[in-house]
Amino acid sequence: MLKVPPRHQLAITAACVALNLAVGTIANLLSLPLSLDTIGSLTGAALLPPALAIAVGALTAVLGWAVISPVYPYYIGTQVSVVIAALVVMRLIGFDRLWKAVILGASVAVVAAMVSAPVTVLVFGGVSNNAVPIAAGQSIWSAVTMGGLLIEFADKLVVALIAWALVRRRLRGGA
Repeated sequence: MLKVPPRHQLAITAACVALNLAVGTIANLLSLPLSLDTIGSLTGAALLPPALAIAVGALTAVLGWAVISPVYPYYIGTQVSVVIAALVVMRLIGFDRLWKAVILGASVAVVAAMVSAPVTVLVFGGVSNNAVPIAAGQSIWSAVTMGGLLIEFADKLVVALIAWALVRRRLRGGA
């Protein structure tokens, strides 16, 4: 029999998806170099059971198609992998200190870069933000992986720190 999660967990799930979509849309509209569309995913990984946290990532990718960009469904694996990596890191070291948020951000960045690289190469030809390294003689795979890792590291570090602050505030009883 299917067990329906408590209402507060469903509300947190919806809020995390909405946060991902809202911040991702703003970052996209402002053409920011960071997507910041996983703040809700990392927050959900800290506050929700694993199945609902993974649902946050998957729903973000599916709904991001309509709200942010039509390429979002291609990156559903990235969204889900980010959540799973966050769940593993949080299980291993926790998420109660700032330094742990930094480790989480770095770990999730590596996973996101590695999972996104094949999509960028196979679906989009690897050219999106990698034209200069490719023109300089770097292989497409190398350009996508290294370029993606740098961007993902910056993005996921900022995302992890924001999620940590949100979770810390929530656990301390803030509004």
